[in-house]
Amino acid sequence: MKKIFIRLIVVLAILVLSVFVFVIPKTVSMVTDYPRFTHDDVFDNPELLAHFDINEARDPGDYGFENFTEVNYETLYDGLNLNGWYIPSSKAGIEKTLMINHGRTSNRLKTMKYLEIIKDYGLDSLYNIFMPDLRNSGKSDEAKTGMGYEFAEDITGTMKMLQSKFNQNDFVLWGFSMGAMGSITSINRPDLKKKLIENGIQINKLILASPLANVEKTLSVAAKQRNIPGFIFNITFKKFSKISDGYVDEMRLSNFLRINPTPTLVLYGTGDSITPFEILEEEIAGLSNVDSEKFEGSEHVLIYTQAQYKARYAEVVNDFLRK
Repeated sequence: MKKIFIRLIVVLAILVLSVFVFVIPKTVSMVTDYPRFTHDDVFDNPELLAHFDINEARDPGDYGFENFTEVNYETLYDGLNLNGWYIPSSKAGIEKTLMINHGRTSNRLKTMKYLEIIKDYGLDSLYNIFMPDLRNSGKSDEAKTGMGYEFAEDITGTMKMLQSKFNQNDFVLWGFSMGAMGSITSINRPDLKKKLIENGIQINKLILASPLANVEKTLSVAAKQRNIPGFIFNITFKKFSKISDGYVDEMRLSNFLRINPTPTLVLYGTGDSITPFEILEEEIAGLSNVDSEKFEGSEHVLIYTQAQYKARYAEVVNDFLRK
């Protein structure tokens, strides 16, 4: 009996050790690691090209913005190389920039189709445009990410670069999915907020498209979809939280938009299984600074690609940017 008990203890110890040595690092890496899609990866893959929905377009010139500039610059803290397109306004002297921030497993090519809205509605007369490849995307360096935590650093660093290089001080941030969480984190995370204030940089509006609305709840849903046991998720989230010095616990729209009531437009679909709309609606409920537009049945960041919603989507964006 004693031998059986000892063997049982040994087996349990091995199982626990396996969880912490193999399982937890693997589940954490599912959050922080994902494939970096370069521009060539997209252009050379017909399925990926169709998913990005840019047809034969390869740069802003294909949308009528021939005077764009490609810019190389570094991240705010860790010296990674970033790259993006700067499109100057069609009017001289414009000091407002609309920055369009892609999401996870993406790059700026996926947001390029929204240049149609800017061209069709003449929004380039009101704004300069910047479209970055954030870390681990496109022409920028490979790196781990933390559900928008590091994206926020890249977005803040990009605004500082645009101020220094192009004399831009006023911004509207238009973010998709994790890029939406990165956008709003950039104006709320204390160290980043301090840098913006010190440099006189202002964010006047936010557009959050299919946004990651609550990091912990969204990851919990994803874990259940993958049949990851609850206790494994709880340990994983605590490990992941340490990567951001615990700040990931604050990364939810209800928190950010109450602290910093920036005028915000939220665009979302009820068919979104990646950033579930139920979590989003709970996060933005009762916030007077938020305008929301719901698209029945539309999936994650695919609203504008659907013929029945394309015109409505464009009109809502145009109206908000002109307010």
